[in-house]
Amino acid sequence: MKLALKITTVAMLLISCGSSIPESSNATQELPTIFPDYSDITIPSNIAPMNFRILEQGEKFLTVFTSGNTRITVKGDMAVIKRKDWQKLKSSSTHIEVKVYVLNNGVWTSFKPFGMVMSDEIDPYISYRVIPPSVVTYERISINQRDLTSFREKVIYANSMVQNGDNGQCINCHHYRNWQTDNMQFHARQYLGGTIMAVEGKLRKVNLKTDSTISAGVYPAWHPTHDYIAYSTNKTHQSIHTADHNRIEVADEESDLILYDINSNSVSIIENDSNRFECFPSWSPDGRTLYYVAADYKAPFGPEREDKVFIDSHTIKYDLYRKSFNPDTRTWGPCELVIDAASMNQSITLPRISPDGRKLLFSMGEYGVFHIWHKDADLYIMDIADSTIRPLTEINSDNVESYHSWSSNGKWIIFSSRRDDGAYTRLYLSHMNPDGSFSKPFTIPQRNPDFNKTFLFSFNIPEFMKEQVRISARQFASFIKREAQPVNYQSKKGE
Repeated sequence: MKLALKITTVAMLLISCGSSIPESSNATQELPTIFPDYSDITIPSNIAPMNFRILEQGEKFLTVFTSGNTRITVKGDMAVIKRKDWQKLKSSSTHIEVKVYVLNNGVWTSFKPFGMVMSDEIDPYISYRVIPPSVVTYERISINQRDLTSFREKVIYANSMVQNGDNGQCINCHHYRNWQTDNMQFHARQYLGGTIMAVEGKLRKVNLKTDSTISAGVYPAWHPTHDYIAYSTNKTHQSIHTADHNRIEVADEESDLILYDINSNSVSIIENDSNRFECFPSWSPDGRTLYYVAADYKAPFGPEREDKVFIDSHTIKYDLYRKSFNPDTRTWGPCELVIDAASMNQSITLPRISPDGRKLLFSMGEYGVFHIWHKDADLYIMDIADSTIRPLTEINSDNVESYHSWSSNGKWIIFSSRRDDGAYTRLYLSHMNPDGSFSKPFTIPQRNPDFNKTFLFSFNIPEFMKEQVRISARQFASFIKREAQPVNYQSKKGE
């Protein structure tokens, strides 16, 4: 017994590192104020260290991380954990307790401990667009990929690599087939414009605009089983408001849906009702249903597109629709109304279906389809089996919740939010619990906890990836200089 006790004591000493815990302290039942707020959250089992800063006033600071028989202590108001210590904590238990001590005026205070509970793994990579705050500055836009298991970040492509003087380029709308990067796409607008695709790892550049379509493809949805991509085609206008609290508005003047057949290099119309705006297509996991949003709009002088005049975006309400699809014959069923948001004086955008096909996540606000500046925009979820919907009150804030995506295992969502400061979009993660509720959201960890307070760019269009993009940024930059291949137009089948 004495030998066993001695061995246990030695083991505890070996796996505990850092400074000594204060022998005496005044305990408080208040949680410490930290940034980011990582108190009492559910985290992926493969996530990078959850570093944070202690915002309490004091002269000395100590953070104690305890997991099973492992104890790690970190000195200073920056609780930055070494990766090897983080791995020890994660391998010891699924529950990490965090306790903060602060020395102020010679007296130590011990704050109420909080927990980080480890759960399902998350896809190891995400990608996102990094964009400056100015709506007219396009010189420094990039699409980046981040390893969530570490802090490694790499540029997929940056428009600064090809811009030439006044020849500016905007890049947007990266998307993957089934979270795998051998099949991916993004758009380059203006200078050297075109849609850049990797199809089974081989690059192509296409011009999706034809004489029979409004524009090139805009918002994409890669078919999960066949070589198709659904797109919206949009003619939009952008407004910058001086009085409206929603600073920027992007609104449709015209929009339709098209289908791009990769093998035949052709596009066909999915929906092009002249009195309706259609946008943001999204496939069901089996690829046999296409969800999208649409808003009824009647031109003031008739249905002809050229008769349309200024559109007050505050009056446009988008509903949720779907159409059945036979991928083998490329034929469509009739459109079906799923959620009548307009009857609730609301507007739906960005439908995204869970990998098991049971849940549909979307954003809803008072009007419009581009909610990235709409302070009232919140996330909602629908049970596809019974069509019940509810707001994700456990996730939503009093500021913008907009673009969102599911992880490949359906256990996590990532979304963009302006909850931190109202000015910049940051990326948040949340775990879906077995009962369908979601855990407290938290921002993706950074090596420097102050990163989100000092980085004056926004992140948007977050997408999960099972693997990193293997095509280099230089390969993309070289390929973008090629001429875009035109596509053929085919009439819609099955009508």
